[in-house]
Amino acid sequence: MIRIVVKRKLLLPILLIFTFSLYGQETVRIASYNVKQFPSASESNLKIVLNQIKPTILMVTELDGTTPVQRFLSNVLTPKYKASTEVTIKWGTGNECAVFYIDSLITYLGSNMISAVPRPFAEFKFVHKITKDTLIVFGAHLKAYPEETASRLTAVNVLRNRTSQFKLTANYMVVGDFNIFTSTEPAFQKLLDQSSNGYFIDMLNVTGSWNKNSQLAQYCTWSTSGGINTRFDMILISKAVNEKGGVDYVPDSFKIFGNDNKHYNSSVNVAPNDWFLNDPSIGTALKNASDHLPVYADFTFGVPTSVSTTENLPTTFELKQNYPNPFNPETVISYKLSASSNVQLKVYDLLGREIATLVNEFKQAGTYNSQFSTLPTGRQVRNFQLPSGVYFYQLKADNFIQTKKMILLK
Repeated sequence: MIRIVVKRKLLLPILLIFTFSLYGQETVRIASYNVKQFPSASESNLKIVLNQIKPTILMVTELDGTTPVQRFLSNVLTPKYKASTEVTIKWGTGNECAVFYIDSLITYLGSNMISAVPRPFAEFKFVHKITKDTLIVFGAHLKAYPEETASRLTAVNVLRNRTSQFKLTANYMVVGDFNIFTSTEPAFQKLLDQSSNGYFIDMLNVTGSWNKNSQLAQYCTWSTSGGINTRFDMILISKAVNEKGGVDYVPDSFKIFGNDNKHYNSSVNVAPNDWFLNDPSIGTALKNASDHLPVYADFTFGVPTSVSTTENLPTTFELKQNYPNPFNPETVISYKLSASSNVQLKVYDLLGREIATLVNEFKQAGTYNSQFSTLPTGRQVRNFQLPSGVYFYQLKADNFIQTKKMILLK
């Protein structure tokens, strides 16, 4: 991967030109979260969860009124976000979908309410500031309970009437809490029906019963405290988003945050938890924030380029042995990401005390190098007077964790 460092304020025009000519794509993370009749949900716990996911666009359901939208924006999200407020929002009416977005990356073009009985859909339109690609995001919260099968189909028929007006090249998706219990349910089949324009694609292609089926535990999003056992929350995409060119789904980037496939019918914060091995407070935050787990996926905006110097993406996650080893005073740690991920790379001593945080950010798939230095100029090193001995470095990339040891020899 070619990496260029520029001073943004001074060279912004050059940076934009370089982005188009070499990379040609910008990554956007889209998330969906049912926040359980906010503001009844805990603001501090929601903040912990969303600080981990870092979405560019966030669709939230079960907001109890328009005032809580501003409260969610102010008390849960960071100042870089803005919110949609023009859609009348009231929990219980089905109009409780609101969207939050990072204004510096995405331009919000407005919304439309798709009237449906018993619950409508919210339609939000965005355009990327750099690539100028347009994306329509529908917010959904279908009626719950198995006996509401007919009402869910009625609502989905209205949504399909709307999306049937789009061209095959249109970039759109529907996200939210679908309350669908099986892939054979008529409402879900209607969403995927390819006999006419406007259909959706399930990126995970999960077939079978989603309700209390241990064989599909890895896809479950509900319930965080009563036991993870049902798939309710989804992101379904259009044909154009599923294909290359324009807005593209990043393969294997769909995640159910907090589902490690080891908590079927148990609370998400019960040990062991592979997702939060070094920070169990995240599992507790998920449990206390909502009865749903959030879901997210990554999408690239912009037409892919065919630059010959672009290296092939890795096929696996991998943490390499540092070089040189033993080292003094600096060494390089390399790692590979087969999919876009939230990445943490940290160094520990023999007692498990954290010495340095080398990486703590979202990164696209690729190969990276990070330098660890014991000099005073070393980045984020907490103790510059490190003695000779064995140290450990650990890579966490979503649910991938790998640890290796290295030797400092003075």
